[in-house]
Amino acid sequence: MHKDCDKHYFKKPEFYRLTGENNYVRIDAEDKVTGHGQYVGDIMFPDMLTGKMVRSPYASAKILSIDTSEAEKLPGVKCILTARDFEWKSLVGNGEFAAEFADKEVLCSEKVRQVGDDVAAVAAVDEETAQRAADLIKVEYQVLPGVFDPFEAMEENAPEVNWEGKGIHNIGMQSVMKAGTDIDEEFDRASYVQHRDYKTHRMVHAAMEPHGAVATYRNGTYTIWMSTQMSFVDQFWYARCLGVGENQVRVIKPLVGGGFGGKLDSYSFGLCAAKMAEMTGRPVRMILSREEVFQTTRNRHPIYMHIDTAFGTDGKLLAKKCYHVLDGGPYGGSGVAACAQSTLWANFPYKMNSVDFLARRVYTNNPSAGAMRGYTACQVHFAHDLNMQFAADQMGIDPVEFRKISAADPGYVAPAGLAITSCAYKETLDTAAKEIGWYEKKDKLKKGEGIGFAGTGFVSGTGFAVLEAPNQSSACVTLRMNKRGMATLYIGSHDIGQGSDTVMTAIVAEELGLPMDMVKTFMSDTFLTPWDSGSYGSRVTFLAGNAARRAAVDAKRQLFEVIAPMWGVMPETLECLDGKVISKEKAEYQMTIGDAMFKYMTVKGGDELIGVGSYYHRTDNSQYNGNNTTNYAPAYSFSTGAAHLTVDEETGVLDIDEFVFAHDCGRALNKRAVEGQLEGSIGMGLGYAVYEHNVTREGKILNPNFRDYRLPTALDMPKMRTFYDFTPDEEGPLGAKEAGEGSAAPVAPAIANAVNMATGVYFTELPLDPEHIWRALHGMKDDRNSK
Repeated sequence: MHKDCDKHYFKKPEFYRLTGENNYVRIDAEDKVTGHGQYVGDIMFPDMLTGKMVRSPYASAKILSIDTSEAEKLPGVKCILTARDFEWKSLVGNGEFAAEFADKEVLCSEKVRQVGDDVAAVAAVDEETAQRAADLIKVEYQVLPGVFDPFEAMEENAPEVNWEGKGIHNIGMQSVMKAGTDIDEEFDRASYVQHRDYKTHRMVHAAMEPHGAVATYRNGTYTIWMSTQMSFVDQFWYARCLGVGENQVRVIKPLVGGGFGGKLDSYSFGLCAAKMAEMTGRPVRMILSREEVFQTTRNRHPIYMHIDTAFGTDGKLLAKKCYHVLDGGPYGGSGVAACAQSTLWANFPYKMNSVDFLARRVYTNNPSAGAMRGYTACQVHFAHDLNMQFAADQMGIDPVEFRKISAADPGYVAPAGLAITSCAYKETLDTAAKEIGWYEKKDKLKKGEGIGFAGTGFVSGTGFAVLEAPNQSSACVTLRMNKRGMATLYIGSHDIGQGSDTVMTAIVAEELGLPMDMVKTFMSDTFLTPWDSGSYGSRVTFLAGNAARRAAVDAKRQLFEVIAPMWGVMPETLECLDGKVISKEKAEYQMTIGDAMFKYMTVKGGDELIGVGSYYHRTDNSQYNGNNTTNYAPAYSFSTGAAHLTVDEETGVLDIDEFVFAHDCGRALNKRAVEGQLEGSIGMGLGYAVYEHNVTREGKILNPNFRDYRLPTALDMPKMRTFYDFTPDEEGPLGAKEAGEGSAAPVAPAIANAVNMATGVYFTELPLDPEHIWRALHGMKDDRNSK
């Protein structure tokens, strides 16, 4: 069903019954609460083998030899893989749109580039035997110089990481965004110009479920059950690396115990499990250890940011220049687009006349960085909002009023072409200020007490499909209705714990006027469900939700076109409501949806009703091909966070008394779910700001476990209050926008701004743990490793 279809059949808000309140629960709730839900680690076969990876202990080294002879003699070992076993050599990447940036071998053949690089794989009858075999594989290395600082990596004499003589030394991706009025003139006429530097640190996703895969090979087909956020992307890369067609690779996503971007990439362990299943004829199960997840998957980019800003006499933001340097580690994968994304976030949530942004993602021998909840938005908004706060302080303008002076409005088009539709950023500022008690408290704060604000903007869906798709379609949905009026929904979208399968079910049930138990949903199976890009960029509710709604409307239209002539009315005057097909003009005409479907199938010769829907946002990937102007997303969300805290100057410990969060997510489809997302964002943002920090030494993470990597617990959480449900978005499904990733971005800068107010010290780096704060308060440099 085309995006610009006739919308006469879309249900009007006055007929909504299901969505918008707290009147439905997750469709997987019982399975998860009782433990019956099946994750990758729960999938078992009677003759299943266990797989283990052999990984490099060095950050940079040449592979001289691999001796598997001792491991092969070990009883119970059934298969050992090295690079030579992948006959059709292919590099792994992230998304067909950037296939030319694929840069990681399935198993390293000549060189390793990070600690934990995949060198070999083994399958055995049990986990203990597999680990013993992995330990017996002898790999001889010639250790090479590594580079662990992105600025040093860009120097001409720095060791070559994964550059291969292309472009600027060790720069894997460079993005430029330059648009608007003459920026030099804007700075010349400014009454206040500011130059500031900021730095963020490395953190990991820390999902409860570790990465894993179970693979079989039968009848010429690989079937892989995977903890993934992008099953169709995995299918694409697995087919390439296994040297077969996509018709021979089936990827099934079971329940996923958290992703946050860490399960976007196509990793080698799943490919090796599939290959070993082929070679042994037996299922192979590969589940990573917590240390492997920390060291060898993906983490949040550390970013170094320099920002120049120009302001008018009234505090209006005139123009901005920024230079972002991202430490990407040695590989691209989901980190490929991070450069362009980092410049994108610098546009939000303020209006300006001119922008000049440059971002570079640099290859180093540190752990590989990729997508993580917000995809560089948390880092960029931390720096750019602290930059606004500092300017407000220097110009002597109230920080809330200062932000409102330049706040984006509905209809604003940024210099880079980003078109704002619905926008309640000013309303979120006013809400947060009121609820935190800013105007009553700001002149009465005690020593060590501070209130900080932060404003951010984010996308509701990305502007193009990551795999080649007809008409730039990003999500497809199929709906089947049977003679009893039950609907079966087939969606390719990926629920990774956020509850999106429930949202899709609710949208369809709302549009068809059915109770949710009359809609059965099947999801994320590349042989069973329609195409979908995956779970990233806060796209699922907006894009897949629109596709699901269109599938329901397509089915409804077909049903009405059969029923309407029986009643002598026009099809568009009918509606599905409370389990019935009704006439909006003649109240006496109504029947149950089951009866209506029976009549439909009678007229159609027994054919069941099939509705289809898809969604795309008309744009392009110009951010990656040099054109500076494009509207990246169909809609944008906006947030304001406000933190009230106290800092103990003797210890550096901060106590957050309250956190208020106001988020413009359009119309909340399920208030309980939105509240959960926002509260979860506060928790994750608090971890980023204060607790979580990957400490590395020469590319090795020194705290790769939950004992040494400190996470906030329930006891560390502040009092939280959330506000949402602002103006519905016209394009969003039933008026909704995102409430998953953008909501994580304002937490760290709000806390940092409150700490700055409380201490009088302007912190420009994360994390704000007690030692960092204590050192700064005592005039000491924080020289701990933060790479």
